[in-house]
Amino acid sequence: MMSEVIRQETAVFLLSVLHGAALTLAYDLLRALRRAFAHGAVAVSVEDFLFWIVAGFLTFCLAFYRTDGVIRGYVAVGIAIGVILYHFSISGLVVRFFSRLFVSIKHVFGTILRFLALPAKKCCHFWQKIIEIAGKNGYNIFIKKMRGNCYGRKKEKTEQ
Repeated sequence: MMSEVIRQETAVFLLSVLHGAALTLAYDLLRALRRAFAHGAVAVSVEDFLFWIVAGFLTFCLAFYRTDGVIRGYVAVGIAIGVILYHFSISGLVVRFFSRLFVSIKHVFGTILRFLALPAKKCCHFWQKIIEIAGKNGYNIFIKKMRGNCYGRKKEKTEQ
């Protein structure tokens, strides 16, 4: 029979393997988003920084709550095994699948936005024409008044 301590440490080890695989899955989702949507170097750096802050916090929570805050080597080894197993087994498939999924979602939303933007575009074009016509007419009226007052001023009849 296995002692309770060994059972608990085995459970923590398996949980740390799962934790490593989950962290790698989360990073693969981030990689898939980067493939689907263009990212600059600054955005990638910020995303990586935030990812590692969250990953560190979650790893700390795992170690703190499962091992009572004691740093255990088998937790680090379990996380590394989880990362390696996940990375060399299904990581590529997951990244490809989610990249295609995100690109498809991007295209669907792009199509919907273009469809919804068409009436707004026509409305804006209509109002632009109205403003242009009003502007031209207003300008022409202004010019006529200015010409009448400045250049070809009608001479007032003076009483002589």
